[in-house]
Amino acid sequence: MTTTPPPSADSNDSTRDTFQAVTQVMQAVVAVLDNATASTGNAVVSKFQPFLEPVTATVGQVVGPIANLPFIRYATALPGMKWLLAALGQVNVESVRSQVAELRQQYPQENKRALAQRVMAETALKAAGIGLATNFVPPVAFALTLVDIGAIAALQANMIYRIATIYGYSPTDHDRRGEVLAIWLLSSTTAGMVKSGLSIAELIPGLGAILGVATDTSLIYSVGYFACRYYETKRSAPTEILV
Repeated sequence: MTTTPPPSADSNDSTRDTFQAVTQVMQAVVAVLDNATASTGNAVVSKFQPFLEPVTATVGQVVGPIANLPFIRYATALPGMKWLLAALGQVNVESVRSQVAELRQQYPQENKRALAQRVMAETALKAAGIGLATNFVPPVAFALTLVDIGAIAALQANMIYRIATIYGYSPTDHDRRGEVLAIWLLSSTTAGMVKSGLSIAELIPGLGAILGVATDTSLIYSVGYFACRYYETKRSAPTEILV
């Protein structure tokens, strides 16, 4: 019986260096795209902000108790149901706080937008990994579509909470739940339809993996972009105490 030798230190260092390099490239791309369109996006979102604020607050108050029902907790544990968990804004709050604190400590000179862009880039890379994994074997790709969508939705919810925390809003406030739904639906409905429409194309060997990575990454960026616009315009007309 043969055993596979453990990866060498050089191999681990090479993998880590490659990941860091890809992360830096992704962060630079996100920063360019986000900064180029931020002003226009903020101007558009600011027009809807007065109407969205009371709606997200009300939705958050309603969704909070529902998310804690035993039946819902059981349902969200089933395969392919992570999207429901994300839609209810159910995230690990302590993990969110820890991740944001670590990011601030690592990049103390960066402003809120730059930190949010790092979160978007990191999450997009994770989404790319999910897209590659769930579309690598074409016959299995279609069966894993719900798993893929659920995993991406969970990444989106966590990202929105982290961006909200970066901009000074408490991750424990029920408003976050309503904002997750508003931002998620606003930014990803069209992209989600594109993702669903590409499910058959993802069965094509080679092309499927590329499409899976591209669509999952675009989903993350669109949600992150709207989250940044939402919280930047929210800060310009504050209705909530910042933390």
